[in-house]
Amino acid sequence: MIDVAIIGAGELGGLLASLLASREIARTVHLIDDAGQVAAGKALDIMQAGPIAPFTTRVSGGTDVSMTAGATVTVLADRAAGGEWQTGEGLLLLKRLAFGASGRLVLCAGAGQRELVERGVRDAGFSRLRLFGTAPEALVSALRAMVALETSGSPQDVA
Repeated sequence: MIDVAIIGAGELGGLLASLLASREIARTVHLIDDAGQVAAGKALDIMQAGPIAPFTTRVSGGTDVSMTAGATVTVLADRAAGGEWQTGEGLLLLKRLAFGASGRLVLCAGAGQRELVERGVRDAGFSRLRLFGTAPEALVSALRAMVALETSGSPQDVA
């Protein structure tokens, strides 16, 4: 199973963390946001649903971007207080992530992050095979494809 880090605990980030946990797509999900109490609160809410849902995915929340270090997949979602990552701030974040991201996939999940993906490849040194963007509607398909790659299976077999 994979480990996922979601940077941004806004609506999209919280929903993505909840879906990954409830469907047990990931072993662990780290929800990271500058508003650490929001990220920790959403993670706690998701974990408390575990015995009822039921699922065993571990979800944690915090402010430390270094929590992405062991993640197989890192998702840039919307921030709790700042919304979608804009090109300037997003590029600085991608440069921080690129430092130890040799095998990591990075998904820019915002609807308007095409330029961020382009500049991440051109300016931050990401491989075109490791950094990509998607509209929120296509996020589920992208995650299915990544899980299928990690498990040597077919995206059609991932629910």
